[in-house]
Amino acid sequence: MEKLKMLLVVLLVGFTTSTWAQSKVGGIVTDSQKMPVPGVSIVIKGTSTGVVTDFDGRYQISLEKGDELEFTYLGFKKHSVVYNGQVNLNVSLIEDTSELDEVVLIGYGSVKKSDLTGAVVSLDNKTITEQKKTNIGQALQGRVAGVDVRVNNNKPGAPISIDIRGNTKIQNTDATRDGLSDNIEDDLSKPLYVVDGVFFDDINILNPSDIQQIDILKDASATAIYGSRGANGVVLITTKNGIEGKTVFTYEATVGINSVANKPKMFNGDEYVAFVEDVIRSRNWQGLFDFGAGVYPTVDDYNNLAVDFSGEFRTSNEEADNVANRRYTDWQNDYLKTSLQTSHSVGMSGGSNGLTYNGSIGYLRDEGVMGDQVFERYNLSTSISKKVTEKFTLGLKAYLSLSERETGSNELFRSTLRLAPTVNPRDPQGNLIMFPDDQDGRFTNPYYEAYDNAWLNNRRTLDVISNVFLNYKPTSWLNFKTQFAPNLRATRHGQQFGLLTKSARNEASRTRAYYDAYFDSSYTWDNIIDVDFDVAEGHNLKTTLVSSLYYRQDENSKIETRNFDTDAYKFYNTGAGLDVMAYNTNYVKETLASFAARLNYSIRDKYLFTFTGRYDGSSKLAVGHEWAFFPSAAFAWKASQEDFLQNVDWLSNLKFRLSYGESGNDDSASPYQSLAFLNGSDYPFGSDHVNGVQVAGLANYDLTWERSKEFNFGLDVAVFQNRIRLGLEVYNKKTVDAILGKALSSITGYGTAIGNYGSVRNKGVELTLNTVNVQTQDFKWSTSINFARNKNEILELDGTLDKIPYGNHGVLQVGQPVDAIYSYEMIGIWQLDEAAEAHQYNSFPGKWKYKDQNNDGVLNQDDNTVIGSVSPDWIGGMTNTFTYKNLDLSIQMHTRQGVYGHSEFYNNFAPWQNDRAKFNKVKLDYWTPNNQNAKNPAAHYGSTGDDYYTDFDFVKIGNIGLGYNFSKDVLDKLKMSSLRLTVDVQNPFTFTDYAGPDPETGMNNTYNASYMTKTVLFGLKLAY
Repeated sequence: MEKLKMLLVVLLVGFTTSTWAQSKVGGIVTDSQKMPVPGVSIVIKGTSTGVVTDFDGRYQISLEKGDELEFTYLGFKKHSVVYNGQVNLNVSLIEDTSELDEVVLIGYGSVKKSDLTGAVVSLDNKTITEQKKTNIGQALQGRVAGVDVRVNNNKPGAPISIDIRGNTKIQNTDATRDGLSDNIEDDLSKPLYVVDGVFFDDINILNPSDIQQIDILKDASATAIYGSRGANGVVLITTKNGIEGKTVFTYEATVGINSVANKPKMFNGDEYVAFVEDVIRSRNWQGLFDFGAGVYPTVDDYNNLAVDFSGEFRTSNEEADNVANRRYTDWQNDYLKTSLQTSHSVGMSGGSNGLTYNGSIGYLRDEGVMGDQVFERYNLSTSISKKVTEKFTLGLKAYLSLSERETGSNELFRSTLRLAPTVNPRDPQGNLIMFPDDQDGRFTNPYYEAYDNAWLNNRRTLDVISNVFLNYKPTSWLNFKTQFAPNLRATRHGQQFGLLTKSARNEASRTRAYYDAYFDSSYTWDNIIDVDFDVAEGHNLKTTLVSSLYYRQDENSKIETRNFDTDAYKFYNTGAGLDVMAYNTNYVKETLASFAARLNYSIRDKYLFTFTGRYDGSSKLAVGHEWAFFPSAAFAWKASQEDFLQNVDWLSNLKFRLSYGESGNDDSASPYQSLAFLNGSDYPFGSDHVNGVQVAGLANYDLTWERSKEFNFGLDVAVFQNRIRLGLEVYNKKTVDAILGKALSSITGYGTAIGNYGSVRNKGVELTLNTVNVQTQDFKWSTSINFARNKNEILELDGTLDKIPYGNHGVLQVGQPVDAIYSYEMIGIWQLDEAAEAHQYNSFPGKWKYKDQNNDGVLNQDDNTVIGSVSPDWIGGMTNTFTYKNLDLSIQMHTRQGVYGHSEFYNNFAPWQNDRAKFNKVKLDYWTPNNQNAKNPAAHYGSTGDDYYTDFDFVKIGNIGLGYNFSKDVLDKLKMSSLRLTVDVQNPFTFTDYAGPDPETGMNNTYNASYMTKTVLFGLKLAY
């Protein structure tokens, strides 16, 4: 009992002493503008005791002398204060400018973001992976001002086109009116991709989860260190490195469902029957016109005409009976399906005692929404670095990707849309009908190509990227690095057109198989010297010296055979084909040698100078013209660090940048193109037919570098503790000595000659705005907006020419964009009261009305004019992010505006399309005497390919994502360092006036097309 009393006394004394030692302390927490900050978390270090500031920034807490208070709030630096008996503890928080301290790669080196002098944008792994996109290009879409990302095809695994600051090539790929190519190799304005120091072409094979950082160099000052390689901008991609510390294991997984988004509205059965009636009635009505006699039929004449459906709805295939009983086939929906998308990635990272390592294995499977469409990708990434001594570091990075893409039938998409809802897929006995439509034997039953693997189009690719480096740092201010970076790519492309495809049409002699093999190898060897030291107090000099050698060798072989007795061989046994159609091999080699230097000089960390020069020599150019020097200079002024702005409380950052640079380009020239070459040729010699050769091209001994000269002005502003940040870029880029083909007189025997002809300008403005709209302790709403406008125009063509029409509707014209559309200008539709005037132009009421540019009463090539451009007038994107405690929501959108081109979809499916009543059409308003206010022409005339130019403007909600991060208490119980669950809806909404499946791919040929997909994706990400 006595011991218990003593214990109670001790506890009471201790409690009393503690109470007496504590004091109630209060204060106000403000920002740099002396404004109160509500919701600041205040915790006694080493304890769980804490409070939160109220609306007026006030707080009160019990403290003992020696206690250390920690003040934390999102967007501000953590602040610590030791209590030594003060009556009041008022604290002023400093905004967190850590973003300006981020390291940005600038090519052969890095700088802090705050020290940039050129136009460079950096994206971290969180930004790249937050939308769970399957490739890097999709992750960039709408995120960076001036970077135009376009989906080329909607089948899984399709390549992505990326252009930075417009098109520098004098070429219009829409001029043929067959649709843009979905081959990224045809995009001559694509930027340079550098993956861990390796020059690379196809970034679609990379797993976004493996990427640590992407840095985009946009202006010539930033890209100058890459000389001729960087004329179209540079995208630097860095895969993950290891970090010293305990080994961390990560796992990421997604699983989702793909379905059709923005499905085009085709005529249903009743609407199609009404459409056919309009075609027949309109066709008969047109025959009533007699311009010579002054006979102009009326609306009543149109309505009183008899309609005979027997020529359109046949009895031989039950079509007439289907119409009579309203029994229709939904060809479009019958072949659509939901499919799966799944991905897995396992990673490990860590290091100790100077050794760091990182490794990951990834897998992706993405299935299409119709037919045999699937993309699979396996990725293996490894990185290891060892600090052998204090001066020597060795390292190796290797990246392997194995991908297989099956796109299936090229005809399936448009066959299921073309076939009329009034025809049957099967006969009364349930057997498939080979040719469902009696009116046209061009189209077979799509069932065979959708389900029986009759049409295979398969590409398998193995990529190996590696980088071995040695780093030697003899002193604190000098560093030498040598790195060797090889890249190997092996590709097999196989196709089979089986017996029951549209191509073969059940004739064995028309079956065919292709087998193409490609082996591409290249390497880059760089030697880099870095010097970094203080010249004097406040003066710092950084110098980078580079010597680089690039070598590339491409080999390929192609085989085509026909007439197979079975589809079982697929494309693996081309020898089974009885007819050998083609076989050939090819070999191409190119080299590039470069020497570069960059000097960065900083005065008091306020005045920043950058000078860069690169000397490049290319094997693709003419002898004596291989080498050229490309200089650049840039200046930046951190105005907010000047004394006269130090007391401007609302200003967080103000920085001006100005640069000029030159860069070269030889991508428009193929290897050996400066030389004359020979082709095989057959010719009669007496009574014999012999093989020989002929000169197939003219040599150009003056072919040299295409050169771009660019000015860039930049402004970076941040106010209100970085709550509002604005970035502005204004640029003017002139490309001279553009490499293109010059048309030759036919008497020369040659069509074109490649040379340095012409000049192009791209000028524009880019805006980036980041705001924190609402910020409390638990809730934050931030917005990121980007906008870019680019004007492209041809400044000069060869000689005295100012206009060169080519293709179906292409033109190279001074003062116009390089991808201008050259055709008749549509000004409306001829109406009933304009019949006589329409007749002067060989037209009728209901047809397109074109402008007679010279008013000579005749429409011909003299009336062609520039009616639009393939490239957008402006692009933009916006992301809103909402965070509430551990829950976050993001909504991302992007837009392309001012895009104008030829719609292959309309060319196949518009009601005024040339096949008229044979096939189904997209539901568009069309002209009849009863509907004279229609936007589109009458259906019965049948239009030429000139009549399908349209706008492709759109706004897409690219992603809506919801995520939840588990709290520390839960993680501790699970012994995890992080756990996150997500759900993303990709491509949920598209806003456009274009009636096709996707305005983004609207200019592509419908051959090999597919639907835009919406994906609902569930994700898991954890780390131990």
